[in-house]
Amino acid sequence: MNARRSCILTTFLFSCLVAVPAWAQNPDMVLSQADRDSILADYHQVFPIWGRKAIERGFALPRPFGIGFNAVYLTQDIDISNLQLSTGSDPLQPLDVIQFGHNEATAFSQTIRADLWVFPFLNVYGLYGPGQANTSVEVTNPVSFTSSVDQNATTYGVGLTGAMGIKRNWLSVDVNWTWSDLEKLDKPVQIRILGLRYGRAFKVSPKNKAAFWLGTMNQKVELETRGSVSFEEAVPPEFWGQIEDLPNTPWYADLTPAQKQVIDRLVERIQDNRSTPINYGIDKELSDPWNMLAGGQFFLGSHWEFRAEAGFIGRTSILGGMAYRFGL
Repeated sequence: MNARRSCILTTFLFSCLVAVPAWAQNPDMVLSQADRDSILADYHQVFPIWGRKAIERGFALPRPFGIGFNAVYLTQDIDISNLQLSTGSDPLQPLDVIQFGHNEATAFSQTIRADLWVFPFLNVYGLYGPGQANTSVEVTNPVSFTSSVDQNATTYGVGLTGAMGIKRNWLSVDVNWTWSDLEKLDKPVQIRILGLRYGRAFKVSPKNKAAFWLGTMNQKVELETRGSVSFEEAVPPEFWGQIEDLPNTPWYADLTPAQKQVIDRLVERIQDNRSTPINYGIDKELSDPWNMLAGGQFFLGSHWEFRAEAGFIGRTSILGGMAYRFGL
């Protein structure tokens, strides 16, 4: 049961696989008339729509289509409540007397991300990639132990970025929906992420540019999760005896008849076979749905982008990525 809860915690982490949105605009925001004429003389791009009009008004646009790779490491605290358990075909029964302490998940992921500027102010993107996670879950009552679970995951998702710029300042609003499919969960968990970033751009050299930003991020996750996990995955071996001895503890006497039946069946079945599946249902939420962001991006010519971003206050994360942009 604990390993199953651990699996659920890691789904929150993979929501952060969405990289920093493609830059709101090219750092060289205001074009001279000579620059506009030079760009438009050979401008044959289909995207972004209204791109020519934006250039005519003095906006320098990035190449519309990009393919990139991102790597992310992060940690996240999770709150768990409303635990329900059963075995076999028995219906789930609430066991809110089981209490949790500090739950922490750590994840490392690698994703491929493709994006397109459909309009000068609107970017759409998709992402896909594998990851690895480790989750530590602390149970404090009726027995006290900490379980650690490792597993692989696959994340995929879509998103939108709206952007605007004034001279060398820019603002972006990003929203995306991701699905994290962890190997120990029955179905992917959907996560919605909202990100707000304000940045400042400048030239490093005539062909190379850079940008820095500050921002904030909010995550919203599906509340209820159900599934099953084997007993030997859920509980460390050194605590098996304590679990089997639960009917002889004062804690057991305070349970309802239905809850006692769940524990009796659980103990009986794990004594016969410690691979017995345990059905579960829980509610979960992020301990801190908001966190702060700080990042930077370097543009090598008009094709290559390199970016890094750190998350802090609420969750800790480190992101690094690169992308190559094309005309379209």
